Amino acid sequence: MSGVAFGRRPGVHVGLHDAVAEIVMDSAPVNAFDRPFLEAVGEALASVPAGTRAVVVSSAVPRIFAAGGDIPYMARADLAEQVSYVELCQQVYGAFEQVGAPTIAAVDGACLGGGLELALSCDIRVVAPGVRLGLPEATLGILAGGGAIHRIVRAVGQAPARDLLLSGRRITGAEAVDIGLASRLAEPGRVTTAALELAAEIAAADPAAVASVTRAARSVLPVGP
Repeated sequence: MSGVAFGRRPGVHVGLHDAVAEIVMDSAPVNAFDRPFLEAVGEALASVPAGTRAVVVSSAVPRIFAAGGDIPYMARADLAEQVSYVELCQQVYGAFEQVGAPTIAAVDGACLGGGLELALSCDIRVVAPGVRLGLPEATLGILAGGGAIHRIVRAVGQAPARDLLLSGRRITGAEAVDIGLASRLAEPGRVTTAALELAAEIAAADPAAVASVTRAARSVLPVGP
């Protein structure tokens, strides 16, 4: 599916496929979420044109969706900067739940920590069977503070969510679909194409119905108090 680029920021570019916008993360080697990159992702989402009917977030880095927080950056930051960074994470991930169009994460590579937090903020996750997903924060002595704890419980229920959060283990895309963490499987190398095709199907549906369903589904067990 061809598209037209309409926005570029450091490590992120945005394209338009008819009524579908695609936010492409492209910050080698692992799409690590330091502050400038995370801000660029948020700005890319904010730049999506009015009238967009679906949004896909994908990666141009081979075998990587996003490895999450930039640990060396967080280790250097003082407490005030760390708190500010967590607030930025919450703001950017939360924006994917507030945008008017349905959002789809195309996960064709490792999706860990903040990367999974971002994917969990999307309405639909399309994954390759062998990709690895996980929230290793507890094993690193930190907290998944961007909203993942609430979102993963909402997505898969208490038992599997606590297992993943407390053990930090990584699961495959196939297991993610089995437990409800992801929605659909696609062949490696075709995940983004499959996500864009799904987005096009959604964009072709009645816009009022799609908007109503999206709002209603997002209102079930909302994140936070």
